[in-house]
Amino acid sequence: MYWLEWMIWYIQTSPREHAQWQAKLRKIENADRAGTGRGNSRGISEKVSETPSAEGSLYEINERYIDVGAGESQERRGVITYISLGIAYFIFKVSGFAIFVNAVWFTGVHSALKTPATMGDFVFGVFIVTLLGVFSYVVFRYARIFIRLENFVQRRMLIRFNRCTRQVYLHRPRFAGGLTVLDWEKVSAEAVVGEEESANTGRKLILLWGPSMPDLPHLHIVFVGKRADGTSDIVNLWEFIRRYMEEGPESVPAPKKLLGKVPWPWLSVMASLSFFKPLWRAGLRWQVACIVALASPALALHSLGHWMSLLLCWEPRWPRIIREAGLPGKPVPPLSTAADWPPLPKVEPKEKKPRRPRKSRPADAQLAEKEPQAVPGINSEVDSNTQSQESK
Repeated sequence: MYWLEWMIWYIQTSPREHAQWQAKLRKIENADRAGTGRGNSRGISEKVSETPSAEGSLYEINERYIDVGAGESQERRGVITYISLGIAYFIFKVSGFAIFVNAVWFTGVHSALKTPATMGDFVFGVFIVTLLGVFSYVVFRYARIFIRLENFVQRRMLIRFNRCTRQVYLHRPRFAGGLTVLDWEKVSAEAVVGEEESANTGRKLILLWGPSMPDLPHLHIVFVGKRADGTSDIVNLWEFIRRYMEEGPESVPAPKKLLGKVPWPWLSVMASLSFFKPLWRAGLRWQVACIVALASPALALHSLGHWMSLLLCWEPRWPRIIREAGLPGKPVPPLSTAADWPPLPKVEPKEKKPRRPRKSRPADAQLAEKEPQAVPGINSEVDSNTQSQESK
């Protein structure tokens, strides 16, 4: 499932969310300059571990490059697959029914009753076709992006580190950023060095390439490798990648087993059971066994949905220029620039609305219009005093 990757890209490219995203980036950059940021990003020259390891994360390793698994929620796919199959089944059934009832246009006979067709039979056939067209349009226009989060899209995300070209290649769906060529020198890793072992259970190594206008207008965030059993897994994986790129394949231990790309059914079963892996590692084994036994029907459904999701996708393949990158006489892929993506949305400042003049209340208007009335007793006394003063 590419839910998180799609959300990160959508926030950066959506006209509605782009302004808030840029404001957040500016706050992070200001905090880093002031020294009040998180400050846990690691560069490529900083050694973080003595035991580099990439077990459970590598697809391929050789003298030129390593292919590492990527993606935040790959093992959680399956739920959208059932929704997709339900939508497909509904469209299939309604399409068959539409063909059945609209046969009246060719035969002039009611398809079920075998009686001469009436005007209502013709109108009903048109109504069913219209309903099918509207539903199909809504699915294609609005629900398609959610269906493609795990169906009818590439089967997995890949990240390739090429030590000969000093480049990093991302193979992502187009709605999550697409194929991207990045500079190894500009990577920063959230290596969680120094944190408690249990603080990062279930997380993944995060690699970042910050935006540098105009060359790289977007922030690229990649979740790399397997889901960690603890902080040491994340640190050791980053150290494995760093040493391979900086020192060569002889500086890292050879993995005992590489990941396979064939969607075997038992791999989907293992993906469902991976939710309980932290509890199993923590020693709660009999509790995990009881939970698995009780939840076995739901786990079986999830495993089946996970497997069908993989079957409904295709295996990603690197372009030829990336496959040959680093070989003698072969060209080096150009780094991705702003021209590789649509222009960022322009956020125009909101115009201040002119202040409306304050409306006078009816009571105030009446009081303003009223003339002061003479009070007989007071006015006569004032007049007499004035006359006496003048005579004196």
